[in-house]
Order: sequence, then structure tokens, then C-alpha cells
Amino acid sequence: MTSVDLRRLLTALAAVANETRRGNNIAVELRFEGRGPHDTFSVPGHDSRLGQVISNLLSNAQSFSEAGGKVRITCRRVRSDIEIVVDDDGPGIREDALERIFERFYTDRPHQGFGQNSGLGLSISKQIVEAHGGRIWAENRAGPPGVDGEATIAGARFVVRLPAP
Repeated sequence: MTSVDLRRLLTALAAVANETRRGNNIAVELRFEGRGPHDTFSVPGHDSRLGQVISNLLSNAQSFSEAGGKVRITCRRVRSDIEIVVDDDGPGIREDALERIFERFYTDRPHQGFGQNSGLGLSISKQIVEAHGGRIWAENRAGPPGVDGEATIAGARFVVRLPAP
């Protein structure tokens, strides 16, 4: 393992995602939260494997967001860890699917051909994150109350937490 500069990696992946935009004009915004511009966001790991995780999360977020929406990546320190959060403006994740979303071959969408919606991306991402000593989970972002007073869903959130040196 080497030291992975997450500032460099995330900046490059966000730029690629903004260039491709998956045909529906989904903008990717990137933010680093720290005490200053010289804060380091490095973790021990494999650059290509962590890049695979983030690319998968970005691709999913762009796929599920409405045309013209936004995907937001936030990288910050949380105690002795570094946390990467990917938020989208999509419909969120069904509660029953939240329990299963990282299972191999689980998909919430119909299969659309080889390599599309195979249900492997999140499972592989979880394996990679755990091999780096981290955790990954999904949750729904709470939106404003609906007409019935119940909270609505403002989109999905995927969180990757990795140990930092």
C-alpha cells in the first residue's frame, strides 16, 4: 500500500464525471472540509482501487439523479478517519433496499445488458473499502416535510470512512 492523496484523486474523478455527465447534464461538485487549505486528505491504500469505489458511487449517483441535478462529493476529517460523502438529487433508496444494497448481484433496477446494473458495483466497492480497513454505508437524505407532515427524501447518500495516518 502507498499513500493515496484523496484531494488529487477526487479532483481528477470529479473532473472526468463533469466531462462525461452521463447524457443528462448532472454536475458534480467537490468540497473539502478542513481547518485550512493545507490540510492533508491522505489515506494508506491503493489509488486505483479507491478510485474504482468513488467512480462507481459517482456513476450510480449520476444515473439516479434527475436531469440537470447535482451530485456532491464532500471529503472531511472525522476524528482519526477521513470521510467521503457522495450525495445525489435522485429519488433515494427504498428502505427495504438499504438493507441489501451491498449484497452481490442485488439491484433495484431491471437488468439492461452485460455490465449494466449487474448488482456487483456496490458489493465490490464494499469489499475494497473493507480491505482498506474502512466502512461504507448508504442512507437517505431527509428533505422538507411533505403535505402530510412526514419527511420526504431528498436523495441518496453514500458514505465511505477510511482510517487516516
